[in-house]
Amino acid sequence: MMMASPTLPRRAGNDPADYGRHRFGSARVIALPAAASWAREAIEAEGTLHDWASSGPESASFAGRGEVYSFQAPADGPDRRKRWAVRHYRRGGAVAARLGDRYLRLGRSRPEREIHAASAARARGIRTPAVVAGAVYPAGMYYRCDLATEVVTGASTLADVARDTDGTRAWLDAMAAAGRLATELAGAGILHVDFNAHNILFEEGDTGRPWVIDLDRARVSNRRDSDAAERMLARLTRSVVKVGTPTGESLGDGEVLVALRGKA
Repeated sequence: MMMASPTLPRRAGNDPADYGRHRFGSARVIALPAAASWAREAIEAEGTLHDWASSGPESASFAGRGEVYSFQAPADGPDRRKRWAVRHYRRGGAVAARLGDRYLRLGRSRPEREIHAASAARARGIRTPAVVAGAVYPAGMYYRCDLATEVVTGASTLADVARDTDGTRAWLDAMAAAGRLATELAGAGILHVDFNAHNILFEEGDTGRPWVIDLDRARVSNRRDSDAAERMLARLTRSVVKVGTPTGESLGDGEVLVALRGKA
């Protein structure tokens, strides 16, 4: 007897407020009302949100952040940002060589996870861009997927700041702010398991109030995890050390951790 292919579970009753579920062709979409019509038109025109975003005349790619394209916002999102961006999910690590951008259709999809985590983070006072839509494209036992968010225009990553401002007051301020962000995430019951220098953003001229992105693997709890902040700080320390300095000088784990704790 042939076994049926697994399907992505419907969790509409547990979705964050304001998000609706849609089916456009074979694509499954979770979107805010302001983004639903755009998502339908984009998928009907190009097949996926990412293909639409990458083909527009005003699209712009984000250097160093994988397959991410931004474009003029077609509607007002929660923060009324002027641009939106679409990220195409790709696997990392050793499994990427075999699966690339495919995920098994088991449990909650990557866009669902990120919508839930980002919504929880925003509700708990964490600065993270609003997700306007997530799309899943099933194919047999696997799916591919995209996520659309509002864009923090002109932002630089902590990695950019570290490379450009090594040893200056701006570097120290950015490190201390990133360290506080880890504490704030933990206090909000959120563990970002990939908390690194590329997932922390600063708006131009503001190194005191960072944003956090890429929450699809975040773990959300209703309780504070006393170890979460230390785990995120340890992960971020390794990332900053790996980024290095513009002069090629090596940074020590202890030096970076002191700066992240705001004690430098």
